[in-house]
Amino acid sequence: MIARTGYTGEDGFEVFVDSDRVGQVWDAILEGGGNAGVLPAGLGARDATRLEAALRLYGNDMDETVNPYEAGLGWTVKLDKGEFVGSEALARVREAGPRRTLIGLKSEPGSIPRHGAAVMSEGRRTGAVTSGTHSFFLGFPIALAMVEVSSFRVGDKVAVEVRGREAPAEVVKLPFYRGSARSAVAPGKA
Repeated sequence: MIARTGYTGEDGFEVFVDSDRVGQVWDAILEGGGNAGVLPAGLGARDATRLEAALRLYGNDMDETVNPYEAGLGWTVKLDKGEFVGSEALARVREAGPRRTLIGLKSEPGSIPRHGAAVMSEGRRTGAVTSGTHSFFLGFPIALAMVEVSSFRVGDKVAVEVRGREAPAEVVKLPFYRGSARSAVAPGKA
């Protein structure tokens, strides 16, 4: 089965195959796509591209303590489609507004924000990094961070804890890039 899905933010496909044929299919894809530049890539590459597309990762950017509105996924909640487990609680969150929100951060080369790192504003901790890496496509470190909802706006300067020191970072618009041909949107512009 081939599905037009994926977890990289790219325009691609996922191939589902019986386990006893995986090697054969893998080899055929690499051989058939070799002239087009098809190469294998690992989990690190997948994680960097999903972060560039601001795709949330369960266990990092969201978990059972983060509601869809805090994770920036309120658009997936259809409260008008009828009752479901948690619909009353989500209706209250939507009405009151979330306490926290997920933001994008761009930092300076060599200062990669990592999961759990403090996000600081005016000397006060206002949140924490949920995912961070160096974006090879964009050429600088990027991160998602869960912060107090009223803390920051696009363009604000903040500090992020990196290896025991505070490193400068800027709040940027998500996603870090748009499009299937890896056409970048300059952070903070749209």
